[in-house]
Amino acid sequence: MSIKTISKLNLACWLFVLSVAIILTASTLIKHGMFMDAMLYTSVSHNLSRGIGSFWFPYFDSFNIIQLTSFHEQPPLVFGIQSLFFRLLGDSMYVERIYTFFTMCMSMWLMTWLWREINKENDTLRPNAWIAILIWISIPVCFWSYSNNMHENTMGLFTLSAVLFSYKALQSKKDHFFYYILAGIFVCLAALSKGLPGLFPIAVPFLHWLFIRTKSFSKMILYSFILLSVLLIVGIGLYLYPDSRESLSIYLFKRAFQRINSVHSVNNRFFIFWRLLSELIPAFILTALVYLIAKWKGIRTEFSTQKKQGFFFLAIGLSGSLPLMLTLVQNGFYFVCALPFFAIGFALLLAPSIQSWRSKINVIHHTRLLGVSVLLLVGSLAFTYFQKDNYSRDKELLHDVELISHVVPSNTRMHCTHIAYQYWELNCYLVRMYDISVSDIELEPHELPFFITEIEVPNPDPQHFVDLKLPLRKYKLYKRKGS
Repeated sequence: MSIKTISKLNLACWLFVLSVAIILTASTLIKHGMFMDAMLYTSVSHNLSRGIGSFWFPYFDSFNIIQLTSFHEQPPLVFGIQSLFFRLLGDSMYVERIYTFFTMCMSMWLMTWLWREINKENDTLRPNAWIAILIWISIPVCFWSYSNNMHENTMGLFTLSAVLFSYKALQSKKDHFFYYILAGIFVCLAALSKGLPGLFPIAVPFLHWLFIRTKSFSKMILYSFILLSVLLIVGIGLYLYPDSRESLSIYLFKRAFQRINSVHSVNNRFFIFWRLLSELIPAFILTALVYLIAKWKGIRTEFSTQKKQGFFFLAIGLSGSLPLMLTLVQNGFYFVCALPFFAIGFALLLAPSIQSWRSKINVIHHTRLLGVSVLLLVGSLAFTYFQKDNYSRDKELLHDVELISHVVPSNTRMHCTHIAYQYWELNCYLVRMYDISVSDIELEPHELPFFITEIEVPNPDPQHFVDLKLPLRKYKLYKRKGS
């Protein structure tokens, strides 16, 4: 098989994977509406880009209400990075979507780079990174996360980079301490993105020694020490700087640890384990089918090295997932950063058999496969484009928010009922899209010009407010008489 025909087949595979990624993510990103947490984080980043708040003390809205002096639900790095996109691209609703798609593309690039490092001495398997990418983006919680502006999307860039440079150092015959320093820096960046879950790449030297053992136990200890030393040095630097010390102290002690101790989102510590297994069911089924078909067809492949590497990367994935069981604050998207390593692990187990099948494809079919892949890519782009005026969620709420913005000026606070105040989707859309804040009337004694209530609630204060009778679907908007 010539290099030209191999290139055609590889290009066909990559175009197919890109088409799948676009259909699963971009076709949702282009629609109106986004998951509440994603809108919350977007609002903070957007405000930071406009000089509202600072890097270490960001604000959710320009009035900084909700009983917070600043926003510390997450460490500040992702807000800072995303605010640069707003400064560069403006205030459009598509800015956060471009950013999210950018993090997905960067993750694909890093996974491809890592795959090529793994198969550096295997010319046959090196071009097959598309297998890992396809498994990864097909995991439901993965493409859901990249259809929303989740912090895990950014943290995943840093955890992938940390594992990549650790792996390069571990596989080298020389001691590349600089790679470990880089890996340690990326671990710090991951922790500054989402906190403690970003620390799992520090387990890579031990797991590499456990499964592959190209380095001695003493070297593994040394490399682990270098990683931890970088973390310690950066931590000391952040502690010595007053703003970072205060900001991260609020995040750790008043938010993260307090939430772990007092708030439970699940009743069983094994929730995250069962959720992980359910998300990986397609990968398990695919692996089993490939092995069964290979055995049935009599396909024999020598891949002892890939097998070791595969289990090594599966172990990295577990190191980024199972520690989440230590707390009862769990959610499926928390382990999104571990999914690239599961995908690479499964792909390493599958690649020899898939490559054997690919080598048997008639050369005449390569051009046909490439043509089909081009058509799929064009179709995915066209389908995505025609979704731009549709809604992925919250259609009625977004209808109300837009009508409210026609009456209520930007940079305005409104009274609202306690129930409306607790509906964070309303808060987030108003703040992100129109710079309008809502304030619980029980907590805000000042006389504000507008009042919003649920649609079934009668005028709470007819003496002072008049119903504007807007055609809202979920709420009613009142205006203070004389204002």
